[in-house]
Amino acid sequence: MKKIRIVFLCLLFIVLITGCGAKEKEQKLVCTTTEKDDGVNIEETISMTYKNDKLKHMTMEVSTTITDSSVKKAWEEFKKNMDENNKEFSKDGVSLKIKVNDQNYEYSTILDVDVENASEEALKEQGLDDLKNDTSTLKDSKEAAEKDGAVCEIK
Repeated sequence: MKKIRIVFLCLLFIVLITGCGAKEKEQKLVCTTTEKDDGVNIEETISMTYKNDKLKHMTMEVSTTITDSSVKKAWEEFKKNMDENNKEFSKDGVSLKIKVNDQNYEYSTILDVDVENASEEALKEQGLDDLKNDTSTLKDSKEAAEKDGAVCEIK
């Protein structure tokens, strides 16, 4: 009986030291790009969560702010065009939301994708057909985004 207790305690000690199994390493990559042109400021922020270097979740927010008074005069037409091209959407792990601030002339789209649970159909409807098959690592994504002019940070 004493030997069984010792074996049990040894096994318990090993489990406590090593953990109950392999833990997934989770990291978040956040990349931001800004563009200012003719009274229009555009900021794009992409946040990608990786577990064991595989993309699991992605959120992309594109915020457009009108700063020039002559461009502000066309705000209603701008919103109409943006609304025609960006329809709110929520289906099977993929959503697209729209935020509008008329007072500050801001128009934002927020795309949120749960890559693991998103259906192929929902991804396709948002033009993300190959997202589940993407084998890019966190490092690959960071290098590609920075090459395109983004400022990236790993959190």
